Amino acid sequence: MFTLAHLTDPHLAPLPQPTASELAGKRLIGYINWLRSRKAIHSRSVLDAIVADMLSHSPDHIAVSGDIINISSPNEFIAAHSWLETLGSPDQVSVVPGNHDTYVSVKQRDGLGRWNAYMRTHVGRSKKLASGPNGFPTVRRFDDIALIGLSTAVPTPPFAAWGNLDQSQLDALKRILETLGEENQFRIVHIHHPPLPALTKWRRALREAAHLQEVLVSMGAELVLYGHNHIHNINVLPSRSGTIPVVGAPSASSCQEKEGRLARYNLFRIWHEHGRWRCEMTGRGLHTADGQVSRVEQRMLIG
Repeated sequence: MFTLAHLTDPHLAPLPQPTASELAGKRLIGYINWLRSRKAIHSRSVLDAIVADMLSHSPDHIAVSGDIINISSPNEFIAAHSWLETLGSPDQVSVVPGNHDTYVSVKQRDGLGRWNAYMRTHVGRSKKLASGPNGFPTVRRFDDIALIGLSTAVPTPPFAAWGNLDQSQLDALKRILETLGEENQFRIVHIHHPPLPALTKWRRALREAAHLQEVLVSMGAELVLYGHNHIHNINVLPSRSGTIPVVGAPSASSCQEKEGRLARYNLFRIWHEHGRWRCEMTGRGLHTADGQVSRVEQRMLIG
């Protein structure tokens, strides 16, 4: 049995004090928004409790679906790398970036480059698993289970948070899903933005969601994990290989007491039995903003 933990959108607090020069342009809007509202929603103590509970269950691997930081300031990337190290080594943790991780353009060495080790494909991949020119999709394999990471993170204008998935990633994803399907791998697609159309407002949506859905339907997958919407949600997508559970999780630091929005992470236990895949999801999180982390849901997704 393989256990994958999935958390997303930690929006790490406290936000390092930005310099005046760092607050030019869109960052200023994001910083004001943080002070006015987001600071009250994203709690470091809640996130720490979620992480402690998650690590106590000793998952085989952890998938983090982006929006680790808030306004993409250089000091945030440094703090986020230290936080990732508390989750585990790059062999134990996989990251895909979110829109807040590319809130504005930042030089690679000062920005996402600091997390490169957590966003690399495992060695030994075949040519058919080759990624696009930006290094995505990534493929991490654990015996007969494969975690496929996509990057939808791009800088956007103020008040926009959409995602882009370029054609090279879509083409590579198609090849990868087909190859891994022929090998009877359990294929998990890992992405920040909602991967299906109409799951969020247009200014926050993945622009290529319809094309991604076409790839998933035609090539098949066993599970899709995403974040961005800050709410628990499960959709089921029919494909040529069977139905695909598409699971979104709320922010792992949220103390917002609205239905489906309190902090949570999911454990996916995956195994093969009698020639069929099985996948059980256990959601663990808060029932109240000041409560303890405990089980909030358990269900069979596959089998």
